[in-house]
Amino acid sequence: MLLTLILACSGGSVEAPPPVAAAGMVSAELVASTWQVRLAPDAARGAFEGRASWTAYFEGKRKDALAAMATESDPAGLARMHAEFAAMYQEAAVMAAQSIKQVYGVDGQATDPVEVAYLLGEAGVILDDPALMARFGECGASKVAGLAARDAAWKAWVAAGGKPVASSWPIGDIVRPGEVVLGGAPGLGTVPTYTFPERSPEALGVQAADLMSLWSLSLWHLSAATKGGDSVPYGAFDLIQAHGAPAYRSMGWREWAGLPPAETTPPPPTPTVSDAVLFLGPYTTAGDLALDAALRNPAEAASAVAAHVSDSPYAAVLQGCTQDGKITVDCVIDQSAALGTAIEDGMAQAAGGAQDFHRFFASQARAGLLRVAADAAFAAGDSDAGGKLRLNALDKAVGKAYDPLFVLSVAAWDAGNRNSVRATELVHPLVDEIPGLDVARISLDALHVRLSRSAAPGVPMH
Repeated sequence: MLLTLILACSGGSVEAPPPVAAAGMVSAELVASTWQVRLAPDAARGAFEGRASWTAYFEGKRKDALAAMATESDPAGLARMHAEFAAMYQEAAVMAAQSIKQVYGVDGQATDPVEVAYLLGEAGVILDDPALMARFGECGASKVAGLAARDAAWKAWVAAGGKPVASSWPIGDIVRPGEVVLGGAPGLGTVPTYTFPERSPEALGVQAADLMSLWSLSLWHLSAATKGGDSVPYGAFDLIQAHGAPAYRSMGWREWAGLPPAETTPPPPTPTVSDAVLFLGPYTTAGDLALDAALRNPAEAASAVAAHVSDSPYAAVLQGCTQDGKITVDCVIDQSAALGTAIEDGMAQAAGGAQDFHRFFASQARAGLLRVAADAAFAAGDSDAGGKLRLNALDKAVGKAYDPLFVLSVAAWDAGNRNSVRATELVHPLVDEIPGLDVARISLDALHVRLSRSAAPGVPMH
């Protein structure tokens, strides 16, 4: 049986091809360990097929998938969905912070409101930038309701040697998402938006939104994901680690959230994760997911590939495509195609014949490898290779392979690189699907306007 309504086969089965020896640099054993090949037989997908939750997820309806997983009593699926939403809000917060840094930091103007120093301070907390955090305390005389008190609280936090632990942040009354409910979404209430007066004769009003409202939403989903305690699959939180803001990448998710240490024995480097954490996603194995999380942790990045070369197809490729300490872009692109083909062949072998949905499943690996390779390049300080790989991954993230979490990460990267056009194009379709994302759009729109005004006549914006 195939996923109801969406994985219908348009043609009959074909004769199974011979076993695949290897996918370029990836061994046959690693190819066989991917979720795509393991779940290729119809009988192996019983936990997913015919369920409203996974049908909605396949169709890109994340909110519907989350709600359905609650009614279907799928704790692993719930942990994954809440973790994805937590990570999406973090990427949105990074995008907003990068936008504010560019608008009022890099391109700051004498007429900017005094109060933008508060936004720069918040951006500094999110980006773990002490120079920006030092801007707290400049708004003590502000007449904008509530701002002076919030600014003073953050200044005191910085003076006390504030750690990037979300539970210690003086978020206070910024937003109250409400009681945590599994399968639900936080009530936004009234997200603080400000009108700051420009320092100009006209004293024009500048619209802004409090960046920490995005963190409140992320924390709500993180709390929902942790409701299962130590029974929650570890892999769900690797999703957050792999997409978290710089402020806590060197921390475990429990430490960052202010939760007590796990009562159970710490997991091995690659713990067993539920297929509900991997299915229809960009990571082919638990090793791929652990690899990506490690690459985003400065303390683990240098040894991440070597640590996972035996359990991660992506690590095997990265090891083979690295020469003199640098990742070869063309090699990764070629190996991405080879891995996708091998997975398709492996699925046909396991299922007793090729089926149309096999190509979609394999496309997740093609794009996923490029995404993780980009993270590896950035971790190694090679922004040129990282950018090329990330854009190649974005080109493959189309159709059913579209992943809003990855798209938001690209938009955050674009904002830091002053590419407001593509960032806006990427974020716009997600506003209705991710409640509260319009808060991030306010900062991104400000960046777009400032860059437009600063551009020389006849010089196109990138």
